[in-house]
Amino acid sequence: MKTAIHCIVLLACVVICTSASIKRCRCVKATRVYLKKISAVKVYEPRSYCSRKEVIVTLKDNRELCLDPKKLSTVQRFLKRQQMLKAKRAAKMNTTLQTTTASSTVIATATATATLTPP
Repeated sequence: MKTAIHCIVLLACVVICTSASIKRCRCVKATRVYLKKISAVKVYEPRSYCSRKEVIVTLKDNRELCLDPKKLSTVQRFLKRQQMLKAKRAAKMNTTLQTTTASSTVIATATATATLTPP
């Protein structure tokens, strides 16, 4: 009888241990990364299963690497600057397109006026 109970308890422990996901820290070691290769940054604060703050960056080729949390401010400043440059480029492109469209309209109107007026 005791052996049967031990077997049932052992079987229950095996089922529980294999079905539960064991969570742990994602970063084993931090690496160095060129700032220009970074496309996104994720920051994970300490959790119940990991006592460290983790910074995981996604590179432009979709690889994920761990950074030293002390370097986070540098990475965030770089990403803000990149976003500002993108916004400036987009605004410049919109201005260029509007100017081109407006000058095309002026040229078309001038041509139409020139063809309508007799010499």
